[in-house]
Amino acid sequence: MTFWQENYGFVKDLYDFRLEKYRDWMDQLEKIVSKVMAQDVQYTFKEFKQIQDGLTSLTRDLEKEGMKAWLDMMLEKVATKAGGDSETTLSAKDKDLKAAEKKKLQDLIDRHDKLMPSTIETQQKVDVYARCYSYGDDIKPVLKTLEEMLHLAVKDIHPHNISMVGEQIDKSEKVIQTVKNQRDAYDELFKRGQKLNSQPNVAPFLGELLAKMETTWTAANEKSLERKSMLTNANTDWETYDDIRTQVNNPAEKLEDELKKYRKFYDPEIGKKKLEQKRAIWTENKSTLEDMLATIKKCYKTIIVLAGDEKKDFLDKEVSTVEDKLGIIKKCDDQLNKLGEYNEHLTKTVTDARALRAWAEPTKEKLNFLRETTDMTTEDITKERLTLKDIKETKFPLIDPLDRDYKELLQEFDLEKSSTARKTLTEWEEIKALSVEVCQTIDDEAGKITPDQRLYADYYVGIKAFKPWMAEAEKIVKAPLKQPDTLESALALLAAQKEVNETCVAKKGDLDAAGKAREDMGVQSTTENEVAPLSGRWEAVKKVSDERVAKVNVLVETWNELQATTLSAAEKMAEVPKQENPNVDEIEEIYTNMKTLYTKKTELLEAI
Repeated sequence: MTFWQENYGFVKDLYDFRLEKYRDWMDQLEKIVSKVMAQDVQYTFKEFKQIQDGLTSLTRDLEKEGMKAWLDMMLEKVATKAGGDSETTLSAKDKDLKAAEKKKLQDLIDRHDKLMPSTIETQQKVDVYARCYSYGDDIKPVLKTLEEMLHLAVKDIHPHNISMVGEQIDKSEKVIQTVKNQRDAYDELFKRGQKLNSQPNVAPFLGELLAKMETTWTAANEKSLERKSMLTNANTDWETYDDIRTQVNNPAEKLEDELKKYRKFYDPEIGKKKLEQKRAIWTENKSTLEDMLATIKKCYKTIIVLAGDEKKDFLDKEVSTVEDKLGIIKKCDDQLNKLGEYNEHLTKTVTDARALRAWAEPTKEKLNFLRETTDMTTEDITKERLTLKDIKETKFPLIDPLDRDYKELLQEFDLEKSSTARKTLTEWEEIKALSVEVCQTIDDEAGKITPDQRLYADYYVGIKAFKPWMAEAEKIVKAPLKQPDTLESALALLAAQKEVNETCVAKKGDLDAAGKAREDMGVQSTTENEVAPLSGRWEAVKKVSDERVAKVNVLVETWNELQATTLSAAEKMAEVPKQENPNVDEIEEIYTNMKTLYTKKTELLEAI
């Protein structure tokens, strides 16, 4: 028996042991490679260091050439229990055993070959990964501090008073300072991380870690500063809120005092001035109070966000109290409006009364003058008195309404407490007495005029007014007309002549009225009756005026027709180039008509 046959059992056990070790090595290698390359798993540096050391240990002899050669050699020895070396001496059972063992070994070798690329890749990455995990451990303290500061900067806070706001400001300053203190460490670590991230085979988590660190750093800085700014603004608004709630008392109390001083003024001019002053004071304090309320509401919006709903009812009551104090604005406004209406009524009444006096005083003087004058004819005096009578009819009805207004505006209690009220009423009583006296005098003077005197006065005044117009009208109709050079000037000339003609008609009515007044006299006057000669002169003027209106009217009609014909001719001529057989006869007829109209217009212009 050979050595291998004598020791087959030992050799077979050794072969199987070495084969199992080969398999275990690959199992461990696969496991450790999968740990290194895991995507969603992050280790501490200590944990990864153990993985790295394990990989290093397993890959000291990555090729395993010696083991593979030994196993291949030993396979030939253990393939049979008693067979020889030659294939021909092997039994069928030994051949099957050898083939099975060879396949088992080849499967392991194939598995080994498949493991080689991923293992080599892992070997290339593991050192960089280890540095990445080491970096991850290094930034944890800084990142943790920044995350804690960010949490403090954004967490909900609800200080209920200004003192608590001050405490929160102190805390926010500490947060800002803590973040600032991390600046150097952050800069050094971030630069180191960027440099590491630029290398090949870097761990996938490093980019996310850098982004998280940068985002957290930026957010911690921004949010901590925002929190302090918000708290500082809230503190300022809260101080303003508390101050204004106290300050609002001053303008409100000032308006309360003003309201107590409001009263009627019985002199309209003084009343207007005083009310303007009081309205100015009201406007100033109203503006101050409304600005204060607006500021309080603005501050309230800031405070309520910070203080929270628990404080809302309390703050709402404080704002409502301020709004109640502003109620004095409307009270003062209503009272000032009433006083203003009173003063306007008084002003109108006094103005109307003084206007009545402004009529009565010169009228009284005129009545005295009419009694004493020797420069005016009886007819002129009569006419003046009748004119005064007509005016008096419009003035006398004003007295009683004014008297009622004065009594309504200046009642007993007003007169008792105010000398100005008594003075204003006295002024009216004087005006009233004067006006009644003048109206009575006018009635007395008018009562002395006989019907014949009244009729003759109408005749005389009518003739006196007619003569100047008659002389002017005769000048107008004797003056030659200016020839118009355009249709527009012809239309203007026609309008002027029609106006003269219409005035003639109106004036004839005045002359006829004067003549009728003389005819109606019971005892005819011995003075010359001028109606007939003036009527003759009027007829002469009217005749010329009628002729002129007729001539100019014909001229305007002819000019309009000529203009329309000219436009028609232009349109027809514009159509000729477009027509195959233009109607020449029609065009000639239009031009003949144009020529006729033009000749007629020229003759009419010469006639004018």
